[in-house]
Amino acid sequence: MADKDKSYMRMALKLARKGGGRPSYEPLVGAVAVKDGRVAGLGFAGDGTQSAVISALDEAGSDASGAILYTNTAPCLDLDPLEAAEIDGTRDAGRCLERLIESRPARVVVGAPGSSEQAVPAGGAGSPGPAVIDRLRQAGVEVTTGVLEQECSELNEKYFKYARTGRPFVTVKFAQTIDGRIATATGNSQWISGPASLRLAHQLRVEHDAIMVGIGTVLADDPRLTVRLVNGRDPLRVVVDSRLRVPTAARVLANGASRHTLVATTRRSASARARELEALGAEVLELPEAARGGSGLNLSELLAALGRRRIASVLVEGGAGIITSLLAARQVDRMIIAVAPKIIGRGIEAVGDLGISRLTDAITFKSMKSRKLGPDVIFDGRIEYGDD
Repeated sequence: MADKDKSYMRMALKLARKGGGRPSYEPLVGAVAVKDGRVAGLGFAGDGTQSAVISALDEAGSDASGAILYTNTAPCLDLDPLEAAEIDGTRDAGRCLERLIESRPARVVVGAPGSSEQAVPAGGAGSPGPAVIDRLRQAGVEVTTGVLEQECSELNEKYFKYARTGRPFVTVKFAQTIDGRIATATGNSQWISGPASLRLAHQLRVEHDAIMVGIGTVLADDPRLTVRLVNGRDPLRVVVDSRLRVPTAARVLANGASRHTLVATTRRSASARARELEALGAEVLELPEAARGGSGLNLSELLAALGRRRIASVLVEGGAGIITSLLAARQVDRMIIAVAPKIIGRGIEAVGDLGISRLTDAITFKSMKSRKLGPDVIFDGRIEYGDD
């Protein structure tokens, strides 16, 4: 792989990140048109009205012909994903592809095209990346794929999973002491991590479509679950509450917040209580109970329901019961843990019993990073399950 290909792909990745803040079912895409060794055009996915590659070609003008076009994912996927699911020359994505072919590029370099597997649920998206690349090659355009593939895949990991499965990408985030506690034995947890880690938590909220917590977290901490320490939109608030114990005065419901709050419950909850929450403006979603006779709700069914609503990414901030259940059900894709240099001894663990008795059955990670952030160390890993 030529170093210049990597260099221009890094430029495309940097441009793609400028489109952050969009829903996770829309990919982040950057494009760089290079002619005779110089950058002739740049583009990134913005409001969905024009593809990044077309923006780069427009800026390149007459230099588009014979140029090398670099893009972090397959061209034209950054238009409305429902349109992009049908590459037939009559939809927006099809016209984008025709325009790209007509510009006669010398070569198209793609970072991570995505999977050929697609799921297009009601209101969901599909990822036709390989089909786009096939069309380019059939038209005689030379295409190179896999340049900085891991970096490009991770940038759009939420989009790729949702396009492939119709289910949201799940990130679990929590702060713990160095001896593995997320709270003291009395339940006190504010604040384990430092100010910089708290800002990271708010940035992660911006980057996800929904934020999920259990009723225990609501009762113990009364969180707002909004974005305050950074700029960005508030995610949908999802409270897992199998018996509808959430107080009507809770901050996730107060002062109009209820209109952007979904309370997931089971048939065990009282219908009168559900009507009370709905009168406040909250949505109450009744779901099946967990398997094996559990009293909680089925979190896999909840994720599927969120996927049908075009929620393509979920940030889980606790508590321990939800984290444990999601890990046991193999529903977690990424874990971000802020490890604070504090020791409290007896307290509450982030992860409970997973039924693992042999180290060979431990959950492992396919990629990991760590960095220091203020006084804390941040662990960031993508989980690898045995059937990945």
